[in-house]
Amino acid sequence: MNITFWVLMVVMLLLAIGILVLPLLKVRRASSIAYKESNLKLYDEKVKELDLDLNEGRIDQVFYKVAREELDRELLTDIPEENQETAALHYSSQGKRHPAIAITVSVFVPMLAMLLYLELGMHSASDENFVASQAQSQNRQSQSTSKQPSVEEMVSHLEQRIEQNGGTLQEWTMLARSNKYLGRYELAKKAYDAALEKDPNNAQLMLEAVEVMALNNNRSFTPEARKLALKAYAIQPDNVNALWFAGVAEYQYKNYRQAIDHLTALLPKLAGVDDQTVKQTVVAMVAKSRENLIAAGEEVPELNELIDVKTLARAESQPVKVNAASSSTATSSTTLTVNVDVSEEVRKKFNANDAVFVYAKAKQGPRMPLAVQRMTLSAIPATVTLDDSMAMVQGMNLSAFDKLEVSARLTKTGTAIAQSGDYIGSLTVEDKSRQTTLNIVIDTVIP
Repeated sequence: MNITFWVLMVVMLLLAIGILVLPLLKVRRASSIAYKESNLKLYDEKVKELDLDLNEGRIDQVFYKVAREELDRELLTDIPEENQETAALHYSSQGKRHPAIAITVSVFVPMLAMLLYLELGMHSASDENFVASQAQSQNRQSQSTSKQPSVEEMVSHLEQRIEQNGGTLQEWTMLARSNKYLGRYELAKKAYDAALEKDPNNAQLMLEAVEVMALNNNRSFTPEARKLALKAYAIQPDNVNALWFAGVAEYQYKNYRQAIDHLTALLPKLAGVDDQTVKQTVVAMVAKSRENLIAAGEEVPELNELIDVKTLARAESQPVKVNAASSSTATSSTTLTVNVDVSEEVRKKFNANDAVFVYAKAKQGPRMPLAVQRMTLSAIPATVTLDDSMAMVQGMNLSAFDKLEVSARLTKTGTAIAQSGDYIGSLTVEDKSRQTTLNIVIDTVIP
């Protein structure tokens, strides 16, 4: 209730009290005056009757005088020692006054009104609204209590804490991993650098930093990333991730001998891994490295000598052509033509400068894209060509896999990794040799 309601209520109470009390005071005053006027009027009437009887001769002067004196005595007996001018005040003072009644009315009427309001007005008139408002209040309180901070808010709080106290190893590591999750690879890289300053020989942090740098460079290893990957490998040569990053880094830098050494050492450690595509990728990279060395005039053992036959058999649940004769297939180039469009409903939700990624991946193979093109929404609709030259890892191209999945994804974040809220369209290519044009419409949200 606001102040206006209370002011109006007080004014109305005062008005009600005035209406009740003032008439009572006026009644007492009126009674006094009426009493005075009644006695005097009776006296005057009797005097007039005597004067009339005297004038008409019905009484003589002696009787008139005696009767007049008697009337005066009666009047003086009723109003002792008072004259007509003070008679009203006398009888007013003799009449009973009851100030307690006025006080009672002034005090108990407001109290009674308030009690009646609390008992009848507030509860009966607004029970439903009151209950509804209480429910809404409890609901808001529950929501406020249950609301959890977002990742962005937690990262912001963590940054503030680090700024205040300089940051511990654990805090810098948490910040780096959080920024990696959010796709903020530059900030993640800086956080990993700070963490490595506190623990320079932490191979796990090195490998995480290498991954962030590769993600920030379109999955290609920068010289710094390669150097850090090899340092992590030197610290933990049996670490699976160290072997993988070192092998891929050397493969990208065309150090094929070293790539073969790292990757062949990795394969036995993948025996218990259920994902066969990882094994297939490693085998394919070893085979391609061997072919490149042979093409450069170097002598290289047979693939079966480089890779244990049992390991190769386990890795080839879906055979990959990796023998020496496969070099001829590697020279053939696969090209996909993709017409990309966006539904009008989806287009309205994005800006013209938001990113669109068009890419192809193996239907059953490595998760990394085999070919990618990036553009903005303003360029859509467009026709995109994907081919082997777009491979992010040499040998991991369109020609290396039979079945492909081609997708176009629209994103506000601009990151290469799909995020919730992005929109996508996809098609499966069962026979890439048919060279048909693919028509993809971006119309499905990523949950």
